[in-house]
Amino acid sequence: MSRNAEYEQRKKDCGFKKVTVWVPADRESDIKHAINELCENDNLTINVLRDLKTGRLVSMNRI
Repeated sequence: MSRNAEYEQRKKDCGFKKVTVWVPADRESDIKHAINELCENDNLTINVLRDLKTGRLVSMNRI
């Protein structure tokens, strides 16, 4: 088994699923940071986003 396959198997054994997502290049670091925090903290969830033009919070339930 290759090194990468072993890594992926360990992640699967921990309950993770590999997902590929295309994101805008200028938002990559924000998205990676948010996903990392969600993976490390089970008590977090995505519910509100901030509109960069207005500065207001936008509920994902209303979108």
